[in-house]
This record gives sequence, C-alpha cells and structure tokens, in this order.
Amino acid sequence: MSDILLSNRHINFFDTVITVLHGPSGPYPSSEFEHSSIPATVKKIFNLKQFLTKRDAWAGTFDTILTRTSPRTDCPVTLPDPEKMRERLEREAERLTEFQQELVQMAATLNGDCYKDIYPHKLVENMSVPDAIKYCEDGFQKFLRGCENAKKNGAHESEIVVLTNNPPTELKPKKTLAHKIFSCLACNNI
Repeated sequence: MSDILLSNRHINFFDTVITVLHGPSGPYPSSEFEHSSIPATVKKIFNLKQFLTKRDAWAGTFDTILTRTSPRTDCPVTLPDPEKMRERLEREAERLTEFQQELVQMAATLNGDCYKDIYPHKLVENMSVPDAIKYCEDGFQKFLRGCENAKKNGAHESEIVVLTNNPPTELKPKKTLAHKIFSCLACNNI
C-alpha cells in the first residue's frame, strides 16, 4: 500500500491524496508508481501517439485507480492565500552568493566578457545584486541579438553562436613541422 500525494509546491496546496493498495500492473514487470506515472497515465487515457521519455514509458499508470465517472463535489472553490514560510531580508547591499556569482559568470560566457582579463573573479568582485541582475539580463539580450544576427547572416540553426569582445589571438599554439612528423610516427600514419 502506498499514498500518492499530488501537490502544487509553489503555493503549498495539496490537491489530492490517493491511497494505492497494490502496485502497477505494467507496462513492465518492474514498473513502479512514480512521478513519471502522471505523463504515462495522460498518454494512456488520451491515447497519445508516443511517450515523452523512456522513463514514463516504463512507469506504472494510474488508469486503473482513477475510475471516477463524475467530478468530485467536495473540492474547494477558492484556494487559501499562501503563507510565508520564512521572512526574506533584503540583501541587495551584500556580496553576491557563490550561486549568484556563477550566474553572472555564465552571462559573461554568453555575452563574450569571458575573454576579458576581469573574468571570472574580478567581474563579480564588487558587484551588487541589482548590478548582477542588470548584467545578466543585458548579457542574455546581447546573446539573443547575436543569435538573431547569426541567423540573418546565414548561420545554420545548429551552429553554436560565440560572442567575443576581445577574442584571444589564438587558442592553440601552432604545431611545428617536427611535432607533426613525430605525431605521424607515433600513430604509424606515414
């Protein structure tokens, strides 16, 4: 026997508790009820063409449990206002957390600032939360504009767009003739 609790975690409202007295009857002998059972059940009830992933193809479905022929009448019409779980202090003047710093550094990778001398640590050194938010938003918009420009200039949709402000002159050192010959000898490609 197991209980299945369906909830909307964003508003702390628990929708339904279903008590299951037995395990699923397939589709595989090892199938279990789990979160992927929800899309698997939707696929089965609505006779959709294919599963989303191999996981929901494996998951047990609730179609044998969900057998109501009429809607419930005891459901709330309105939901209660959500309760604050904890007080939030304004921390905009504090230093960025490690996670916030990493978000800024990812934005720097998108907008090409990763090639600057200030990347990665000096970039976020004295940055405030509002500055970080603006930097990330501006960096993402710059990346989107770069993608649109690449598309307009004929780039294939699978091409990875790399924006550069001050690109390094050369990422890899050139191989000398001796190095190329030695590489061929080592691989027996002569």
